[in-house]
Amino acid sequence: MRSVREVAPLRFVASRLAAAEAVVKYVWEHPANAGHRPRALLRLVRYQARARLLGGRTIARLGERSRLWVDLHRTSAAKVMYANPPDLPEMLVWRHALRDGGLFVDVGANVGTYTIWAAELGAEVIALEPAADTFELLLDNMELNGYQVKAIQAAAGAHCGTARFTSGRDSRNRLDPDGPVETPLVTIDSLIEGRQVAGIKVDVEGFEIEVLRGCARALAERRISLIQLEWNATSERALGTDRRPVADLLAQHGYRLCRPDAAGRLVPISDTGFGVDVFACPALSRDNPKTGIMTFYTDELGHIGHGDLPSNHQISALVTVQAMLSLCQCESLRAIPEIC
Repeated sequence: MRSVREVAPLRFVASRLAAAEAVVKYVWEHPANAGHRPRALLRLVRYQARARLLGGRTIARLGERSRLWVDLHRTSAAKVMYANPPDLPEMLVWRHALRDGGLFVDVGANVGTYTIWAAELGAEVIALEPAADTFELLLDNMELNGYQVKAIQAAAGAHCGTARFTSGRDSRNRLDPDGPVETPLVTIDSLIEGRQVAGIKVDVEGFEIEVLRGCARALAERRISLIQLEWNATSERALGTDRRPVADLLAQHGYRLCRPDAAGRLVPISDTGFGVDVFACPALSRDNPKTGIMTFYTDELGHIGHGDLPSNHQISALVTVQAMLSLCQCESLRAIPEIC
């Protein structure tokens, strides 16, 4: 019978092999790699060999002309190396929503994947990242691309001040009253003041509702056209709750929830259970065109468009069979395993 000392290394090796297999599967099945899957696997092997054997940084392509530094054990950056773009349906939504530019706020920017994506599309970008080491990588990536981004080392919350924050957890850093470092805390309302915002991406490890409470004025005035929100179980660990309070808060301000299908078209949802990221946008209305509010709708063919509704536009059923099938395909795209 094997001793504990003998079993532990075997378990470690088995877990690493399982994680490696999961990464290979992630790369092979990722829709952004369709048509060149063997080349994507070769890119994975080259990156892992260079990072682990030589300890060097690698540059990954993002979008059509942007780049991003990739360091070992940086999950968000590794995802860009493995697939361009990494969050295909969500980033297709932003390609459409930001086609006319506008202001984009990246809350929890990490190394800058969405910041770079939005900047390449021509948006004015404000990027918030509290973790000192990650913020430096964000600045490196802005310098690499030459983008003029307003990068702020701070967390977003329900009020301005300071807060305790974790350290050394890569993309899993979050607000924590027992955290080892202190970070500035700002509100979105204080950053944007009275401006119209084309979009906000919020990925703050379960504290998304605090960010939304800090932009109550902009939400009430419906000056935020589109919001992307992390929607997994991190809220249970952070605040001991599911995502229903977030959905309720948004509904109070006239926002509805959607998820993108595989082509990046937004499909309204009613299930607030945990899953992939959701988007929130102002509910259907014949808003005054002067408000500039972006609305999403489906036409008779089931295509989801955006903009002020034409006065004579005939709206059909919001959810089509085709869109729901695409959404089911999109749900299968999960986070990359923690081997990067």
